[in-house]
Amino acid sequence: MKLIQLAAAVLSLATVACVGQSSVGGKQNVYSGGANSTELGKVVGNDYLAHALTIQNYQSKKLDDGRLMIQFELFNDSDQNLRFSWALDWFDQQGFKIADATRHWAAVQLGSGGFTTIQQTAPTPAGEHFKLQVSSPNEVH
Repeated sequence: MKLIQLAAAVLSLATVACVGQSSVGGKQNVYSGGANSTELGKVVGNDYLAHALTIQNYQSKKLDDGRLMIQFELFNDSDQNLRFSWALDWFDQQGFKIADATRHWAAVQLGSGGFTTIQQTAPTPAGEHFKLQVSSPNEVH
């Protein structure tokens, strides 16, 4: 009986530890936009990053070769150092993902009030929309 109670206590502590960690780690946030959008869509999966990280100064333009170029700043709005990773996927007008050999997860660390500028160009002229994924670095595999 004591072994069962001990196992239950360990399981309970593990559950509390996981809940505490999920406020910092957890799922990704996804920001989406495109050629004709002036604001980004947002799907929050990670509340901590959603409050600490903001996207500012979003711009887009079509290049002479027909590809879409985007630029924005990721800003640390918290009072602590912020570590995260980001990746960007491109989609055509029908919403199909465009293959991109340059796609990768980029790790970033920003001090309080710091920012980094991201500038990306669609791999082909068919790239009309994008999705930016932002995650805690320990969530990227």
